Amino acid sequence: MNIFYYDIAISLPVRQCFTYKSVIKIKKGSRVIVPFGKKTLVGIVVRKISQPSSFNKAGVIKEIISASEKFTCFDKSIFNTILWASEYYHHPIGEVFFSFMPTILRNQTNKIIEPTKEISNYVLNIPDKNFKLTGEQDANLNKLKKIKNFNPSLIYGVTGSGKTEIYLRLAENIIKKGKSILILVPEINLIPQLEARFKKRFAGDIGVYHSRMTPNKRFKVWLRSKFGEIQIVIGTRSSVLMPLKDLGAIIVDEEHDQSYKQSEGFRFSGRDLAIKRAQLEDIPIFLGSATPSLQTLKLVREKKYKKFDLLRRVDGKKPPKLIPLDITNSPMVGGIALQTMSIIGEAIKKGEQVLIFINRRGFAPLYECNACGWVASCSACESNLVFHKSKNRLICHKCESAFAINEKCPDCGSHDIHTYGNGTERVEEVLKNAFTKVPIIRVDYDSTRLKGSIEAIYEKIQSSNEAILVGTQMLSKGHDFPKVTLCVILNADNGLISPEINALEKVSQQLIQVSGRAGRNNNLAKVIIQTRYPDDINLKQIKTGDYRLISDQCLKVNKELSMPPYSSICIVRAISPKIKGSLDFLNRASLTLSNKRGISVVGPLPSIPFKIKGNTRNHLVIKSPTKTYLNRVLKFLTEEFDRWPETKKVKWSYDIDPYDMN
Repeated sequence: MNIFYYDIAISLPVRQCFTYKSVIKIKKGSRVIVPFGKKTLVGIVVRKISQPSSFNKAGVIKEIISASEKFTCFDKSIFNTILWASEYYHHPIGEVFFSFMPTILRNQTNKIIEPTKEISNYVLNIPDKNFKLTGEQDANLNKLKKIKNFNPSLIYGVTGSGKTEIYLRLAENIIKKGKSILILVPEINLIPQLEARFKKRFAGDIGVYHSRMTPNKRFKVWLRSKFGEIQIVIGTRSSVLMPLKDLGAIIVDEEHDQSYKQSEGFRFSGRDLAIKRAQLEDIPIFLGSATPSLQTLKLVREKKYKKFDLLRRVDGKKPPKLIPLDITNSPMVGGIALQTMSIIGEAIKKGEQVLIFINRRGFAPLYECNACGWVASCSACESNLVFHKSKNRLICHKCESAFAINEKCPDCGSHDIHTYGNGTERVEEVLKNAFTKVPIIRVDYDSTRLKGSIEAIYEKIQSSNEAILVGTQMLSKGHDFPKVTLCVILNADNGLISPEINALEKVSQQLIQVSGRAGRNNNLAKVIIQTRYPDDINLKQIKTGDYRLISDQCLKVNKELSMPPYSSICIVRAISPKIKGSLDFLNRASLTLSNKRGISVVGPLPSIPFKIKGNTRNHLVIKSPTKTYLNRVLKFLTEEFDRWPETKKVKWSYDIDPYDMN
């Protein structure tokens, strides 16, 4: 009897596979059931080996319990993309595999990988259209449709220039060839409008995939994609490795957006993983944005990416004027200056819609005792509690713990406790009192959590004449609000005075994206930016609305400072119950790297916030001139960590290409 040995990846925080044996041959990427200690777990076959190099404590190789599925969980290109991702991000291989498996398949279940009964009924038709492209759209589309194989392309289109129509035409081109297409968006709330556009254009099922769907629905979309029953999938970063049959192209909308970066656990970039997948499958990838990332623009300069410009709005209208409004000595109501309130009133009288942007949810970010200065804070996190009036609760935005309202100060017993600062709820309340007959529509994490809430909100926006939209960054990206003629930005100063090295890139992207929601059908549209720094040099650049000017300046400065994208950065994050544990670990890491040429190390530094869920957080910033060299250094460092006693007292992780430098 032949015995075959396999390395199996299991979803554990360990950087290794486990060897098992079987009397049958099993394909790479297959899902199997294996014994592990006293448990049985799901694993993924990584490779077949000739002889086992390691044994368990009993000196034997355990046997795979079950490997009965006919179809693999991961086909070759996706399998290889995952191997690359594990190595590039230095993350445990098992956890990377399981990140891209439907939840249902991560555990032992009666669900199996096989075609659904809907396969024979699926037909995709492309109806005739009378929509006429602009000359700029038509010229670029003809070039984009000719792209074959792996040739990354940036579709640099100002807001309102018709990037979505380009996406639709590219999808048509792919479908006509009998292939499938994957469209990525940075956030769930962007999916409904895009899905509606695709459903109007295509007769057939459009697959949608994101974390708020039920496990059964996600599994069904995953299966139908794998077996060619769906040819179009729209999803967030979790769908980046959706197993579409005969994938012809990938589109990454709003490619610059920070939401493509996973912030916890396996910290990967959905955009970068999409690019790697396209490279391995040798297919085109299209990156769209009105405010492209510096990384992408650098690659365009180096002629590694092609760039296609859409610099005019499809309706021929001019972009809105950006007007800084000095509020230094202005009376304020709920964060809104009286002059701003008057401008809002004028727009409402004309039957127009107004968008108010404030990137803070809740009613007030501070609940403080006037008598002694006590501030309500989370008992598990080093974070102030935010007052949510709709729930009458104090909520921690780090761990989402909720607390009852204090009737008196726990320190001094005073009843003189008040809220300070402004969030979306307070702004909504102020506007409801000022404009009693106008719909005030709040769009933030709290108002869009329930199933169907996003769709209901957009329906209300489209069906209303005059209305005021109040929201966080959810409102700033990719949406088409044709009736909005005025945008008001309430908290721009937070970004302008930020000490982060990429602060200008972040704030300019955000403000230009917000301003792009206004004036789709109106030449007189404007954007009011409330600020106490009207003469700020960065604000003056942003005021021009010319992102190319700003990005060129950012690239110049970053090149002079040898900062990304002209260098590579990794943040080593360490979490421990006691501060000494993470500091000892990071100090030793810093000392270990002190003799490495070309490597710059900063820290240990306290993370912001310093404490979350009862654990203290510190980090070390490692900068390298190249990604290749950084990769070698991190491999060396990982091997060192395995030998240190300090490692046992911390939970550590790498954050490669971090978006948030805190």
